[in-house]
Amino acid sequence: MMYMARQRKIIIEDLLKATEELLLEKGYEGFHFKALSEKLDVARSTIYEYYSNKDELITDYMRLLMMEVMGRIKAIKERPSSFQMLKELLNLFMEYSQVYDMIKMRPSLNQSGSPAVIKNLQDLDCSSQELFKLLSVHIERAKAEGSIREDLSTSLVAGIFFNTVLIPNHEKIPPAQWSEMIFSLIEHGISSKK
Repeated sequence: MMYMARQRKIIIEDLLKATEELLLEKGYEGFHFKALSEKLDVARSTIYEYYSNKDELITDYMRLLMMEVMGRIKAIKERPSSFQMLKELLNLFMEYSQVYDMIKMRPSLNQSGSPAVIKNLQDLDCSSQELFKLLSVHIERAKAEGSIREDLSTSLVAGIFFNTVLIPNHEKIPPAQWSEMIFSLIEHGISSKK
């Protein structure tokens, strides 16, 4: 008996969640509308009603995920010090570490065929720049507070914070604990000297 997916509407949140799961599981090359339609139990044509190709879907997912991250960052209550604010931001980065998995897929995307893809990537770039500037502001403030050495380049420290989510967590340490360990490493270094 041949199974045929049902023609029905998709809840956009379900579509985006399934997109994330498939991308994390199979990567860009293994992601296609057939697997997505099977996961959602819908016909492929239903997905095409929302997105004309996988690059439009993937970049829209990336854009919406980054918007969610930026919304969470803007909702963080101001901390007593910028150093504590940097710690809070690092916690959030660990919570949304899949953002960086998506960003690593960017070179694979076909950026020439679709204005929607180009627009999504431009929005993503703007958000990344905004995030980097926010980190830089808090780093400069932490330097003024005496929490971060003034001789360190702000862009170097921001780059370290920005890229900590690329560190593989092979031991599957919970994100909050992993973030605490990374922040401790940034704050105290690797030396055991007191």
